[in-house]
Amino acid sequence: MNKGDILGLIRAWSLLMTVAISLVGIGYAYYLGLYHGLRIMYSILAVTGVLLLHASVNVLNDYYDFMHGVDSPNSPTAVYRRQPLVMGTVSPSFVRNLGFSLIIAGSSIGVYLTIMEGYLILVLGLLGVFLLYAYIGPPFTLKYRGLGELSVALTWGPLLVSGFFVAASGGSLPPSTLLISLPPLFIMFSIIYANNYRDREYDAKAGIKTLAMLTARHGYGIYLGSLITAYVINVVLVIMGVIPFTTLATLLTIALIPGLAKAFRGNAHDIDAKTGLLYTIYCLIYGVALMMPR
Repeated sequence: MNKGDILGLIRAWSLLMTVAISLVGIGYAYYLGLYHGLRIMYSILAVTGVLLLHASVNVLNDYYDFMHGVDSPNSPTAVYRRQPLVMGTVSPSFVRNLGFSLIIAGSSIGVYLTIMEGYLILVLGLLGVFLLYAYIGPPFTLKYRGLGELSVALTWGPLLVSGFFVAASGGSLPPSTLLISLPPLFIMFSIIYANNYRDREYDAKAGIKTLAMLTARHGYGIYLGSLITAYVINVVLVIMGVIPFTTLATLLTIALIPGLAKAFRGNAHDIDAKTGLLYTIYCLIYGVALMMPR
């Protein structure tokens, strides 16, 4: 085992998405005037905890996919990313123990924040841990039951935005937090949908069902529609006065959509990573725009 195996298991390239979405929750707290210097430590701890949990779900996803026979040397994901389990450079027990160790580490930070911040962090944290595990872990295996796309979108949308908002503000959770999390939700949905759409034939052979498999006939429309919906909601929120006009800077990322649409139609092997890049850039711009002086 080497450093490349660990980076491959945790999918280090994907962790920037968590950092990006953290800026949205923290940025909104700043926009509402609820963020100040004393909240920096809690914000950093929240980001660290979620990064550990994000890494854990990546590790356990590989573990359970391998154990269920979904991942193999011929699977689509093997084309563009390192899979140590499939390559035989790590043992299943090591990967399983690593995944649960990351959950424990991330949850420990959540416990500390609960003590310091209150029950809202506990509720959001427990829900987050459940969804992260239930995505692939038994007996829930939401990914295999057509619910994976929705569960991940809810996590990297409303749940994380709310969690980072509470960590940054230390107060209650206004309903508008749900509204401002909708654009990231729809883009994240498109990431997981594209991943499962690409893998649909291979997944079918493994005997699992995903939403992308069940709706493959309308796959292109669902993927593109999800992306467009994110931008429509963004504009509507600006018009409603929920978020500042500076967040219209996110519209610059629309330039990436034609290329993504072409890649989706071409069943590109890295369509999920490409859409993930859009999510990351969008959220970084969105979060910074919320914190810009007006």
